[in-house]
Amino acid sequence: MEKILILGGTHFQVPVIQYSKEQGYRVITCDYLPDNPGHLLSDEYYNVSTTDKEAVLDLARGLKVDGVLAFASDPAAPTAAYVAEKLGLPGNSFNDVNLFSEKHKWRNFLKENGFKTPVSKDYYSLDELMSDEWCYPVMVKPVDSSGSKGVTKVSGREALADAFSHALSYSRSRHVIVEEYIERAGPQIGGDGFFGTDRLDFVCFGDQVVDEGINPYVPCGMKFPSIIPESIQKKISDEIERAIRLSGLKNLSFNLEVMLDERGDVFLMEIGPRNGGNCIPEVIYNYTGVNLPALAVEASLGHPFSLSPRDNSHFYAYYALHSRKDGIYRDYVLRDTFPGILNGEYVFLKDGDNVGAFMGSNQTIGILLLEFELRSDMDLFFQHPEEFVSIIVE
Repeated sequence: MEKILILGGTHFQVPVIQYSKEQGYRVITCDYLPDNPGHLLSDEYYNVSTTDKEAVLDLARGLKVDGVLAFASDPAAPTAAYVAEKLGLPGNSFNDVNLFSEKHKWRNFLKENGFKTPVSKDYYSLDELMSDEWCYPVMVKPVDSSGSKGVTKVSGREALADAFSHALSYSRSRHVIVEEYIERAGPQIGGDGFFGTDRLDFVCFGDQVVDEGINPYVPCGMKFPSIIPESIQKKISDEIERAIRLSGLKNLSFNLEVMLDERGDVFLMEIGPRNGGNCIPEVIYNYTGVNLPALAVEASLGHPFSLSPRDNSHFYAYYALHSRKDGIYRDYVLRDTFPGILNGEYVFLKDGDNVGAFMGSNQTIGILLLEFELRSDMDLFFQHPEEFVSIIVE
């Protein structure tokens, strides 16, 4: 029986845990939250932080695992690569994965290889930042956080100090990047894909949705398929393939964030070296039939896995339940007027839990998996979600 070590046991790791169990693999999970739902499904659980590379390495070595997997978790991806490299398991090198995990390294890589990328610079101290001059607006971000946590758009120098402090509070390495603000044309493009040994085997693009009423930089949904034309999708796919090929990464499951400007230039804002959170792989499976959790598991064990996307005339999305205010969570209600089908739900909070305003993905109440017969119905829902979903917060 092959053993797989899965880093994390949240709702987002449940699909890879379930698939691994169905295949007869012995599943070991670890993180520092023993109450996470995935640990109830695994064969063994260990209270070891997924960001503690040496502790996870000791665990994997002692258990003699055959594969290690970070799925839907940015912080765990470098750890999985580190352990795989040290133990000679299937995977990519720590340095190559880190290139895609830390924003300042990613921006430098893009610039050095002739990709379109915002002007940027990284900082460890506010004094260093304040000694530079920037053309505003700029974006201030932690180099190593996920889910848009710690991100601020800054319109003038007087707001830099607060934005820097905010970003620093979300950075594990206490490291911040400032970058030129790019005026986007059309939707922010997201999705997941897989790059095999030498080419892009699969990618699925969706259109990101935000709640402008609380924070325009935190995704609260994604709609599939994307509205961008096939010619633009091909252009983006070519850029993704070129970037991953240049990096040397192989058999890579990835999550993406892409922007287009008014000239049609492609900005690869992020290629995360792991599948996306917020149940994006499950939405893509509902839409295309491609089982990204299965692909990630088999790649981590060095097994081949075939891809057979299907045509689909329906439309699919996830919606992140969230609150626009701090308070006590009571419940959510999906009204009878909802114009689609509820394919699944993950609610992370229970009645009486504290909830914060949706300033980052860490304040997500839950995820709804949605299906629509008509794009117009999907667009209607996302234009006015409050008319179809009530969040009860006191």
